[in-house]
This record gives sequence, C-alpha cells and structure tokens, in this order.
Amino acid sequence: MRVFVTGGTGFIGSALVRQLVSAGHNVTGLARTPEKARRLEGMGASAIVGDVRTPAVLREGVNDADGVAHLALPRAGEKDHETASDVAKRGTQGVLDACRGRSLRSFVFASGALGIYRHAPGEWIDEMSPEAPTAPPMHERWMLDNVVRAAHREWGLPATILRPPIVYGPAGAFREFFLDLMRRGFFRVPGDGSYYVNFVSVEDCAAAYRLALERAPAGETFLVVDDEPVTMRAFADFLAAEMGRRRPGKIPPFLAKLVAGREAVDVMMESVRLRNRKIKERLGWAPKYPSYRDGIPEAVRAYLRPAG
Repeated sequence: MRVFVTGGTGFIGSALVRQLVSAGHNVTGLARTPEKARRLEGMGASAIVGDVRTPAVLREGVNDADGVAHLALPRAGEKDHETASDVAKRGTQGVLDACRGRSLRSFVFASGALGIYRHAPGEWIDEMSPEAPTAPPMHERWMLDNVVRAAHREWGLPATILRPPIVYGPAGAFREFFLDLMRRGFFRVPGDGSYYVNFVSVEDCAAAYRLALERAPAGETFLVVDDEPVTMRAFADFLAAEMGRRRPGKIPPFLAKLVAGREAVDVMMESVRLRNRKIKERLGWAPKYPSYRDGIPEAVRAYLRPAG
C-alpha cells in the first residue's frame, strides 16, 4: 500500500512508520520541519514538510495514497489548549477534505480511550459502553470522532477509529510524566492509587494502527489496550522497582494537576478497566506485551540505555 501518515515523527507515529516500512508499504509522512523530514527519511519513508493545517500540503500527501493514518493530534493535558484545539480541529477537517473524492482503501484516526465512556468506578467496559465524555479536551476529541464517523456515513470515508489508553515506551508523554520523574525521584502517585489504569505498549499500539490500515474495517471503533488493567499504586511500585528507585509516595491530586494538567489527572483517576476482545477478534491483533509486566522492563532498558 501507499500510506500517508500525519504525525509520523511522533511517539506512536514513528513506531507506525517503522512497522509499515518493514511490512513493505510505501510510506510518506508529514513533517513540520526539515529536521523531522530527515528523521522520516532515516526510517525509510518519504517526507513532505509542512503544517497539518495547510490544505495544499494535505492534498499533496493524500494524492495517490491507498491509506491515510491521521496521528497529528495533541495529547491529553496540553498546556496551550487554544493551539492544541486549533491543530486538532483544523488539521482533522483538512485531512478529511483532502480525502474526499479519493479512492482510499483505508483511513485510520488516532483517538483515545480515556475520559470517553460512562462507567462506574472499576467497571469493565468495551466499545458498546455508552459514550459520555466529561473533561473539555476529551469532549473535543469525541466530537472529532463523530466528525470522522459522519464522513464515513455521508460520503463513504473508509474510516477506523482507534482508542488507546496510556501508551508506554521510552519516549513521548510516558517518558515525560513517568520515566523522567521516576528517574529523578520526583514521581508521586496521585491520591491513594487504588484506581485502575490501562496501558498498551507503543509497539503494540502501532501494530493495531498498521492492521487497521491493511484490513480496513471501515466504520468500526476499537479499544487498543493490553490484557491486564492495574491499579496505579501497583503500577508505580513495579515501575520503580524496574528502575531501581524507591517506592514512590503519594501526592494530593490537585498538586499532580499542576504538573500533568487537570484533565489528564482527572481522567487517569476515573478508574476503569478496558476490554480488548473486539480488536483481537476483528483485526487479529495480539499484543506482543499482554501485560505491563511484560513490556515495561524493555521500555525501561531502552530509556536507560546510553545514547549512541
């Protein structure tokens, strides 16, 4: 396939580009700077330099593509909400406009699982659970999901929406808010840590995006999560032990929000357990790391490995 990827130099996007190239696909990525374009080329992809909010750039990327993966979306907890919102809204609408009228085989949209579903504390949920986002950024992401769904219904966009929870690995937000703070001895568990959190490794997340591009389950939404929800207390203790650090203490949630952002902490503390049966059955996805206990040691080793 010829695949156009926005956000291809990001945490998940770079893993996706590498997997697509390894699988033999012809990949073009959108890069904001020449330096990031060189990173894409180093992964075996072609690059287009530009902004996701520029229609002409998007039309160039989508031209002749068989599949499109839109990952150029801000993460939860962005401090500059106004800019993040503009990138999300204008970028997504621009990608959809560029795709309209094209003979695409697949379109994959990077959404998120946190703060989207209505549930009781600790409840198991899946894709059939009622959607009721609360925090404004999650409501905005949910609205974009519905814009993508409308494009599928109204003019046939072969769209698949993927919703991972916390994606871990040696980079990205996980590095900033977990690994760096733990290494420096600053990590603290918000509240008592009894709430459930859900994880997926960056490699397993990227594999789900690749499968969605290849198998094109148009009109579907999938949760992308490993097999084992865990309380934040147990996860933090495991991560600390892997990094050779002391068991982290607690912090009042209001202080944690000053570091990670109010909405990010609120949705993390909602306490929910996510099921992954649908993506396994429909896409044949099987996580390389079924549990955080399988994947975190490798992520920690990669993070601690000396540069070069």
